[in-house]
Amino acid sequence: MRAMETADLDSVVGIESRAFTHPWPKQAFEDILFMRPWVLEVDDTLCGYILYHKVLDEAVILNFAIDPDIQGNGHGDYLLKHSLDALADEGCCHFYLDVRKSNEAAQKLYAKHGFLALGIRKQYYDHPTEDAIVMGMKLPVNSGENT
Repeated sequence: MRAMETADLDSVVGIESRAFTHPWPKQAFEDILFMRPWVLEVDDTLCGYILYHKVLDEAVILNFAIDPDIQGNGHGDYLLKHSLDALADEGCCHFYLDVRKSNEAAQKLYAKHGFLALGIRKQYYDHPTEDAIVMGMKLPVNSGENT
């Protein structure tokens, strides 16, 4: 896992277009490079990305995908865990996301990492129209004491 760079945009947009029915345009990724974007490389090939918006001790997952050709091999689990850990090391303890109601695999992944369903956003997604499940997690605040 490493920070996303401008040179990664074409690969990220390629994964985005294969992973989603209503993909973000390249411009959307260019506009958020200043936030918390990470990519995952396996054998020198970019295979996934995760983008967060962070304010104080809260972070929202804006977008997250693994190349559909290699999903199911633990790459999403790795990228989610290590990006959450990196943000926790920066003092972040509240995490949120929206996920399609039909995306049970993603919901299971998030639940594995401690996310709970908090509510529903009716007709949040397009192509096809679908509700979003709002999920959240709170980590314990690190007191800084060595134990």
